[in-house]
Amino acid sequence: MEHIHDHPHDHDHVHGGDGHTHDHDHGPHSHAGAGAAVGEKTLAVLGYMLDHNVHHCAELKELAQSLEGEARHLLLHAVEAFDTANDYLARAVAELKK
Repeated sequence: MEHIHDHPHDHDHVHGGDGHTHDHDHGPHSHAGAGAAVGEKTLAVLGYMLDHNVHHCAELKELAQSLEGEARHLLLHAVEAFDTANDYLARAVAELKK
């Protein structure tokens, strides 16, 4: 059954000692066709991309440990964004495998 809903997300950031929150609303979108049959090639490509992204995210996290100051702070935010994207990708792959 098709359904449409909003996905609001709160993201907390601490920058310069001043914490603040950003609300992100991804707007309405449909889940029609979720779980529909997907070709093996598509799943293979998505699985490869997920593994590839996870590997690069780990490399960025390690690199951030060698940095200081704002560059480190920003790189760690990038790692957080990669982790979030990877989670969405993993969930999409799991949904397509149903």
